[in-house]
Amino acid sequence: MRKIIVAAWLALVSLAASALPQQATPPLSQQPEPVVRDLSQPPPLSDELIRQAVRAVVIEDPHPVDPASRTAGAFGTTSPTVHDKMSAAFEQAKVPDCLHEDALKLQPAYIGPIAVVGPYSLPWVISAIIRGKCH
Repeated sequence: MRKIIVAAWLALVSLAASALPQQATPPLSQQPEPVVRDLSQPPPLSDELIRQAVRAVVIEDPHPVDPASRTAGAFGTTSPTVHDKMSAAFEQAKVPDCLHEDALKLQPAYIGPIAVVGPYSLPWVISAIIRGKCH
C-alpha cells in the first residue's frame, strides 16, 4: 500500500511538472524575480492529473493483492474466520505432552522472577504430571 501511495505521489508530481507550459527563457537581463511558492500548501490537483497518476500506478502493478486472500500485516486488518478462532481455542485448551517443549505451558517453572530451564525444571515437570497439567 505504501509503495502505491509513493508511486502515485511521484507520478503526480512528475505529471504536474510536465503539464506546465514550456517557455523560452529570456536573457539574464530580462529574467523576472523568482516566485516563492508556499510549500505548506499542496500542489493544485485536477481530475486529469489524478487519472494519469492512477493509470501510472495500475500500469506499474496490474494485479493488486486481493484483500480477502492476504494475511493481516502492519496496516492490513483482516478478521479471523470462525475456523481460525476455533482452531486457536482448541490449541490453547489442549493439555500438552509431558515430553515436549510445551510441557510446562500450564504450570510455568519460576522461582520468583527467575525462569527455571533445562534439567533444573524437572521438579516442575514431575509436579505437572502429578497435578494432571500434562500427560
